[in-house]
Amino acid sequence: MKCVVPNVVGLTLARARTRIVNHHCRVGAIARKRSSLQKRGKVLVQAPKPGKRLKNGAKVNLVIGKGPRRT
Repeated sequence: MKCVVPNVVGLTLARARTRIVNHHCRVGAIARKRSSLQKRGKVLVQAPKPGKRLKNGAKVNLVIGKGPRRT
């Protein structure tokens, strides 16, 4: 089976992991970046882009929102 990269932007990390695995891919590097409160814990960016066909088990890297800076 090929890994067809799903669109996981906007999903929680847990849901993104499930969707990625269901598409025969693996979760790669996970980075965290400041974001709005609404986007905290959700995928902001993914690489490669959705729809890309890769070999089975290819990695999908994610950037997760960590919310605004605390004052």
